[in-house]
Amino acid sequence: MMTIGEMRIDCLKSMCDTFKFIEELAGNTALIQKDGMIGNGPNDARTDEIDASDVVSAVRLIQKTF
Repeated sequence: MMTIGEMRIDCLKSMCDTFKFIEELAGNTALIQKDGMIGNGPNDARTDEIDASDVVSAVRLIQKTF
C-alpha cells in the first residue's frame, strides 16, 4: 500500500482508514493471513514474510504517537 500526503500524519491517517476499510470488508487481517487468503498464490515463492496484523498494529501505533 502506498499513501501520499503533504504531511506524514495525513499519510498515516490514510493508511489507518485503508486498514479499517479492508478489515470491514474481509475481516480480521490476522485471521485472513492464517487462513491462506493472503500470500498463497501460485507464484508465491517468497520466504521473507511479515504478518499483515504486525503492519497494521505498527502503523496504528505510529499514528497514535503523532
